[in-house]
Amino acid sequence: MPTKHALRRTLLQRRATLPSEQWGAWSSAICQQVQRLPVYQRAHIIHCYLPIRAEVDTLPLAHHALIAGKRLVVPIVEQGRPDLAHSWISGIAAAELEPGTFGILQPRSMQPAAPGDWDLTIVPLLGFDRRGYRLGYGKGYYDRLLAVAPTPTIGLAFAMQEVEMVPTEPHDLPLTWVVTEHEVIAC
Repeated sequence: MPTKHALRRTLLQRRATLPSEQWGAWSSAICQQVQRLPVYQRAHIIHCYLPIRAEVDTLPLAHHALIAGKRLVVPIVEQGRPDLAHSWISGIAAAELEPGTFGILQPRSMQPAAPGDWDLTIVPLLGFDRRGYRLGYGKGYYDRLLAVAPTPTIGLAFAMQEVEMVPTEPHDLPLTWVVTEHEVIAC
């Protein structure tokens, strides 16, 4: 079995080859699948990442959530901090967001939220397996977050990010669902 480091390198390269038109179409299909899930429809407050480096584009999903009257929390990466910070967000217009650490979009005006303030977590990933285990970027942000704020989780990925088996460690927690452009995988 490949190491996590080797898998990350392979999956980053694989995702980087995705043409932008395909990325947009597949991201849209994934967001539409999420919107049809009962857990999303029932959620009042959603924690949702904002995309970087060819991750599934969640901006349409965030827009839909806000239009549907849901409240939205986004993760904030702060240089030198081991854990994510979190901020309420009321819009995704360019005037309301700015690039933060690693170029990740974040609100220009922070409104701190505490872990557990939300009832659904939308998670980014580099790779996944059918058991629901995800491979992230290796910083452990979501491992630590999900340990202290256990909610249903939806990992968003392109089908080409699926691997046979993600190497796991005792602290790794499986996702509740993985949504790709082709299917919803209950884990």
